[in-house]
Amino acid sequence: MIHSNMSNCRINICEPGNVFNHKWVILELIGKGAMGEIYLAHQLNLKRDVAIKVVSQKLLKDFEDNPDEIESAFQRFKREVHAMAQVRSPNVLQIFDYGSAVIQRETGDCPVEFIVMEYIPGDTLRFTMSEEGFYPEQDLTKDWMEEYFLPVLDGVNAIHDVDIVHRDIKPENILMDGTTPKIADFGLARSTRLKPVTQSMDVKGTAHYMSPEHFFDFRKADQRADIYSLGKILFEAITGKISEGTLPFKTVSLPNAESPFFEKLDRVIQDATAEDRKNRYESVAQLRTAIIEALDVYKKQLTTELLPSPKRSPSLHNPKWIWTGVAIAVIAVTAMTIWHLVGEPGNSSQVLKSLSITNKEVKKAYPNESSPIEIMLSNTPKQSILSEDGASMHFIPAGAVTLPANNSSQSERPVRVNPFYMDEALVTNHQYVEFLNHNLSMIRVERVVVRAEDEIWLLLGEVMENYEPIVFQKGEFKVSKIAYASLPTLRVTAYGASSYARYYKRRLPTYSEWLHALGNDDSPTEISPHYGDDSWEEKNGQSMHGQMHSQAEGDISRPKSSNSKLSSVINDQPNKYGIRGLNKHIKEWGLKVSDATSRDKIKDVEFVVLPSAVQRFPWEGFGEVGFRCVREIKVKAE
Repeated sequence: MIHSNMSNCRINICEPGNVFNHKWVILELIGKGAMGEIYLAHQLNLKRDVAIKVVSQKLLKDFEDNPDEIESAFQRFKREVHAMAQVRSPNVLQIFDYGSAVIQRETGDCPVEFIVMEYIPGDTLRFTMSEEGFYPEQDLTKDWMEEYFLPVLDGVNAIHDVDIVHRDIKPENILMDGTTPKIADFGLARSTRLKPVTQSMDVKGTAHYMSPEHFFDFRKADQRADIYSLGKILFEAITGKISEGTLPFKTVSLPNAESPFFEKLDRVIQDATAEDRKNRYESVAQLRTAIIEALDVYKKQLTTELLPSPKRSPSLHNPKWIWTGVAIAVIAVTAMTIWHLVGEPGNSSQVLKSLSITNKEVKKAYPNESSPIEIMLSNTPKQSILSEDGASMHFIPAGAVTLPANNSSQSERPVRVNPFYMDEALVTNHQYVEFLNHNLSMIRVERVVVRAEDEIWLLLGEVMENYEPIVFQKGEFKVSKIAYASLPTLRVTAYGASSYARYYKRRLPTYSEWLHALGNDDSPTEISPHYGDDSWEEKNGQSMHGQMHSQAEGDISRPKSSNSKLSSVINDQPNKYGIRGLNKHIKEWGLKVSDATSRDKIKDVEFVVLPSAVQRFPWEGFGEVGFRCVREIKVKAE
């Protein structure tokens, strides 16, 4: 127990560099509340980062004048240690140690107590949920429940198995370790094995997720109080974030439930959030069983929708088949007419006119789809399509390019390029921010480095002097100024560019595809290894290899030149294929392979910066390198 002589403690209990028990070095403050402060620390002997929750009486006095409340707060702190230490689950935050220490200051010593816990650098369950809710998207609701909500239930069930009630289950108290949810913050936990902290009226928790008995008699809140909180989280995931005007402590139900799946979930939510706890599920296991039953309803519904509809009989009475027969007959007659009339002046136009009229008549039977005549007469891909991220893509026909000789023994060689679609312009800051925010659950931001799993995707900070286009604020990515939205996104790594392309069902262009898309003339394209303007490396007196080295050392370098002019990606004039900005001011990420490679086979491909085709490490990010994507067109083997 800590003694009461704490007058020399400051609000920030610890400072970077403080060492606890010769083992844990404090790195930085990452959280603060009435119950204590949480620091990121490094464990010296095991060489790992940990989170340390620290409590001092001086800190508590700043929030509470009642000595009894201060004492009960310390009791809650100790109870949190005991509660967390009893639970063994991959979905519950792990505790490593508990102890006390004395922090030495110029004005005197400051005793503290602390918990050493697993450090989770990611976001909370809140960031896996949509502000507007998943309704009416059944597949999104089902995926979220399977990937996140069921593991949360497993964690709460593990807590209940050791006779502990958490009593503060909410999305913000569930940390995301990648895609694994971990329940944290046991400050309000209560166990039948532990002595109650206080017999007084103790209203603590978050109102939106608090059961009625939790509010009116906190000491008697049992496992069904946690079930009420879980029901509220499920309700919020489907309908959207609970507003401040929503009445707490009430049973909730879905405002819309227009499918068997949502009807079942509505029943689950009502049973979980019943105002009278006697009418709720008695255990998390019962709640989990009800969730599984709801998922089974969705799967059966999906299976029914996918089953082929029974064939109509007799098929000869179907107008569509009648018109198909008519169309085939017309085509046959037309072909015979052309054979008889070919070579006779003026007759060919009459044939085409007849064919046009016939096609118009056949269209009556096919108002919403291509007719047999159109299918037979048209096999040319669309010249432009719209991709999933809203980008316009233009058709690049098949052709050939001559790859330049390299420094090895390989000489110039012609390469055939299959047809493909290419983004009209470079990916913009706005588009990349949208992509990042769609993937927040798997992203962590460490100072200026944006990571997803083990890959660096983007380097934040200034790209050029006084130009910082993308920022991370309040848990989401934003374009810092609206004028920057249509500018090309830069300092994206090859990992980040490739992940963007893969997310939107595309890939980066190969070296030969990029050369062919330049479209200088109708003949095979030839290009030197340093095609175009002088390289950025030469202008700035620094090689990309040098920049790569400085990044590896932790000094993220970037061009500071104010001569580099950026403008909207639409400002560049399109070439003959409609592609803008190729081989202009911004270099681009591409794939070293010369032949087209499918999206599923590019993981082991080497990345290059185009047009020079200099190979680069996939975790590098450069201030004058952006990217665009391509989509393959399946070519039938002859």
